[in-house]
Amino acid sequence: MWCDSLRFTVIRDRPPVPAMCRKLQTVLHDIAGRLPLGFMEVQESATSGERLRIGVLDNDACALECIVRMVRSCVRGFHRPVDVWSTTFPTEALMLCADATRPTDILLVDMALNGVTGPQLAPEILKRSPSTRLIGLTSYDPQTYAESARQAGIAPLLDKATLARTLAPAIAQAARRRDDVTDAADIAPRAAGTAVPDSGVLTPQETRIVALSLGSLNAKQIAAKLNISVDTVFSHRRNIRRKLGVETWYEALDRCRALHIA
Repeated sequence: MWCDSLRFTVIRDRPPVPAMCRKLQTVLHDIAGRLPLGFMEVQESATSGERLRIGVLDNDACALECIVRMVRSCVRGFHRPVDVWSTTFPTEALMLCADATRPTDILLVDMALNGVTGPQLAPEILKRSPSTRLIGLTSYDPQTYAESARQAGIAPLLDKATLARTLAPAIAQAARRRDDVTDAADIAPRAAGTAVPDSGVLTPQETRIVALSLGSLNAKQIAAKLNISVDTVFSHRRNIRRKLGVETWYEALDRCRALHIA
């Protein structure tokens, strides 16, 4: 299994810069080079906050450099310290995300990496760092990866050609969601009679289904593993969505991941 080899492979030296699509190279350099520093920055509504750590994973070193520059420009308006790390290696990204002493809050991940796709890598990252928010990047038609990215917990999925207008809002939203999760246990419910969901809301079987879903198993695989029918799995999913007060299964998994359910 590819992830087994990732656990034992630590690559420090950078390979030669791979050939990059001429069109994409022109677009990214144009965005990162011509715009003045701070052009895309977003002001945070909060006056202060904990340190934010953002990672960027792209297998093309040239694109990586451009995207990192754009990220640094986007966060200039943040009222908190922001660290940005970058790598072309999925193995190194896994290690950095798993570092509990310096948790990665947001990871920008390319959909097409060396030997693995972003959606394949995402479950391994979230297993090691459940609170990390994943933003997908692609130079292809986003619809190519839309479904697999959603199932893997990557949202939103951004077209590299439109990063000038989409990257800053995406980072700002991910930072807000990260703060909401961090503060969830300390914030009183806004609506009368509404409680913050916790693992006690779910039955043991529902919790198992959540855990297996977070492990990237689909409904058919979960049914086989738990020796139940696929219809029963979907019935449990409906109950879980209702208890958590969300409309979609992806929202339910996102809520469970944020609250460390399962």
